[in-house]
Amino acid sequence: MFWSERMRTFIAVGISSEAREKIAQIQVELRKGDTDVKWVEPKNLHITLKFLGEVSEDKLSVVIEKTRLAVSGISNFRVHISGLGSFPNLRSPRVVWVGVSEGKAELKNLSERIEENLSYLGFAKEKREFSAHLTIGRVRSPRGKGKLAKKIEDWERCDVGEFSVDKVLVMESQLSSKGPTYRIIEEVNLK
Repeated sequence: MFWSERMRTFIAVGISSEAREKIAQIQVELRKGDTDVKWVEPKNLHITLKFLGEVSEDKLSVVIEKTRLAVSGISNFRVHISGLGSFPNLRSPRVVWVGVSEGKAELKNLSERIEENLSYLGFAKEKREFSAHLTIGRVRSPRGKGKLAKKIEDWERCDVGEFSVDKVLVMESQLSSKGPTYRIIEEVNLK
């Protein structure tokens, strides 16, 4: 099998353009100061439901079918994005995220159903419990981490807004030196 026949794949929920704009404004504020963070491009913001890794093109159609099966019967729902935080914690931030304050249970249900259906294709189940969030930055080094932690605390109660989830996206991630480029492979509509 040739490398070009495999795609780095994940399943996600997209966010509204209004939420993207609001997060971009927050990122502008967080960028101020001498911190070493790779910020996620606003166009790439999403809520990951399941990361699959490298998937062969011939297996992709089955992944899409299993995803359709997993979301069948699930109705559209609302998600409210608010709150800023970091993984694993503020003292040692590695990932800067925006949280989900409403719609967590629905996102978790989607994630679990997708994971269950895809486990039959050999995709390993996640060991960690699903935590609905949007990664907005990845910390590259400890430089300025105290300033970053303070900024995260200042924005921990931010309110990004609400939007409707009416589909799940099967996505490809192409990595390059400039950062990832995401491409929607398939949109799977909810009921």
